[in-house]
Amino acid sequence: MSESSSNSARTISRRAFLATVLASAATISSTAEVDEGTFVSSRNALRGVHKHGVAWSNEEIDLLGDLEQTSDTGGVLRQHEDAFPVTKLDDVLELPGYDESAGSWFAVTISGVSNQLQIIAPEQGRPQHTIDIPTGHNGGIGSLAWDPSERHILLTSANHVYIWEVAKPNELRKVLTIEEAEYLYGLTLDSKGTAWVGSFPTGSVFGLDIKSKSMKTTGLLAEDTEYARKIAIDDEDNIWVGTGAQKPRLFVFPSEDVEQITEINLGIEADTGFISSLHAFGSRIFVSVSGLSEQLVFHRKSHRPIRRLRRVWSRRIASNVVRSEENSVFYTVTDGSLFETDVRTLKDVELGSIPEGGFDALIAREDRVLVVQGTSSGVCITSIDLATRMPAAPYEVKLQSGSFAIQSLLGATSGEVYVGGFMGRGIASVNADTGARWTSPSEQSVVHQIEQMIEVKPSKLYLGSYGHADIVKVDLEDRDSSDSYDLLERLSRKYRQSRPFGWAANATSVFFGTVPDYGRSGGALGMISLRSDKISWVLDGDGKGFIKGHSIIGLVADEQYLYGTTSVRNGYGIADTDGPATAFKFDIEAKELVWVTKPVADTGALYSPKLLSGMLVVADIEGINIVDPADGTLLRKHHLSGIKNKYRRAGWANADLAIAAGNRLVHSSSGAATVIDFVARTKATIASKDGEFRLGSRLTSLPDGRVFGVSGDSSLAELDLKPRGVGFSARTDRQDF
Repeated sequence: MSESSSNSARTISRRAFLATVLASAATISSTAEVDEGTFVSSRNALRGVHKHGVAWSNEEIDLLGDLEQTSDTGGVLRQHEDAFPVTKLDDVLELPGYDESAGSWFAVTISGVSNQLQIIAPEQGRPQHTIDIPTGHNGGIGSLAWDPSERHILLTSANHVYIWEVAKPNELRKVLTIEEAEYLYGLTLDSKGTAWVGSFPTGSVFGLDIKSKSMKTTGLLAEDTEYARKIAIDDEDNIWVGTGAQKPRLFVFPSEDVEQITEINLGIEADTGFISSLHAFGSRIFVSVSGLSEQLVFHRKSHRPIRRLRRVWSRRIASNVVRSEENSVFYTVTDGSLFETDVRTLKDVELGSIPEGGFDALIAREDRVLVVQGTSSGVCITSIDLATRMPAAPYEVKLQSGSFAIQSLLGATSGEVYVGGFMGRGIASVNADTGARWTSPSEQSVVHQIEQMIEVKPSKLYLGSYGHADIVKVDLEDRDSSDSYDLLERLSRKYRQSRPFGWAANATSVFFGTVPDYGRSGGALGMISLRSDKISWVLDGDGKGFIKGHSIIGLVADEQYLYGTTSVRNGYGIADTDGPATAFKFDIEAKELVWVTKPVADTGALYSPKLLSGMLVVADIEGINIVDPADGTLLRKHHLSGIKNKYRRAGWANADLAIAAGNRLVHSSSGAATVIDFVARTKATIASKDGEFRLGSRLTSLPDGRVFGVSGDSSLAELDLKPRGVGFSARTDRQDF
């Protein structure tokens, strides 16, 4: 039954379905109190007495009737700014020739939406200059390069190129934007000062003359290549490019002629993945490929393979090359030991251990190697003397804290709202009443970018972490201990998944749904036993997807059935699957699909399913869809946002629903939000008095029915759900059918 079908075309058998509905947190508010082996009665669930769920009426609420547009709400009641403060080190770049002093200067970049570029002299112990990127990527700076002759830094964020000059340390100037690209990668300068960058989704490399603001490009390097992410330039100004998502490839071309492109045969078979590191040292080109533990070495001129390195460089990081009359060497780390490698012979010399705690960069000089480590508050730089092989006392620099853009939200039974960060590491929370902040211990290394999460009992959290589709359990009773963060499964290894978005729970189990890895199509569906905290099964359709060619982005469960919604958006680097999104009903015990439907013909994604008053409610960009859980038929659509589905590409988290107290539902998409009161039969736009308030797509609610969203990328906003004034403009969405 399509979106245009009449809601009078069939009789709605809601009462027969009511007895099966369970008001678990996955059903009502993404939280659930679960006693192992105990089933919650459906009668109590329907009455909304579940103490950790948002109360829903004990009456059968009609979700199908017309809604009148009433006056706007006040927008935000309270805002917690910078909900996830953090100092996550991204990159460190030495700035030789910064000034005439003998001291060392470095550019440091951190993830997030503030204080992304910081200039430090380690001896000073604090940043000398801190710069915000005004417009760009929410993750921060993509890449940067130092031009010592001009004494400036070039850097990229999203598809913009900026310049920072030593002579104007408080300014950041945008020099150009590459409109056809969304992101720029691997900024590197050749000997003439031309800047070379790779791009997505154009799959091409651009050569930028900053002074003339002119540009040349290779164009698309290969038909199946959307990413050109790694750039290396050899001693003869040949540009080496590593691509990926689908079929990782290696290309080379001379800087003088972007059309003279040669593809290098890697000698391996890989349908998906990336060139994950690329170094041009002397006559050798060192290449790492996703899924291959060894590193490949090619000759610069002949393009022939020389050998495979079995001693893998930790994090695939290498220092710069240091040249002398005798030889040229570079430095790497393996299993905590520092190695010196001769560029010509590839002979290794083990020099000893680096400081504990890992490393983020290696910077080589003639007489020492600098080991750079990110810390919870900044950066630590330790100098290792190459003659004595002994480390000197480290310099520690406390950086200015930044903020992650909020990626995910969860209202917990404790009254806190848990927050995951875009390109983040760890988890944070804000107490909704006191504003008190908490962040996970810096020692934990399990949780990264959280796509979505669910609470079971008041003490246990399950979450899905990008980019290996990590399924993680967190013990909230001892959340300050790194031992409380357990990796249950890395779904990328066996199932080639990347992002866990869908979560649901019933009395005995937790369920998850995923988005596939880069260059791949088809998400997986899995179940965790609450009794054992182990994954019981994962279904991926023999690698084609649980729903073939669809990502699983929304789930809700009762004791017998699991309901889900999908997106035709696949992993990055591959086209969307043709056709509309699906909704499905799955028999948990039998592990069989009951039905799969496409209830909304014009959207490639359906989001945030909820079971309410005997109905399955799902969101899209336009509003909410009321679906009959008996057979997946669309019964009614309520238009809310004023944005058409057809104008938005299918996503993974572009719309959301949250349950509020008093039989109300909040919908968010495209910067707009609407609160529906099903008893009063009204809908009200959540907006500020000045009309400038825009809400992110993520929503969550607390057990008391308060609803929270994202404002300004990094702030947690408690939403005003009460329309202003008594007057309203009476219009309905009767035209939907």
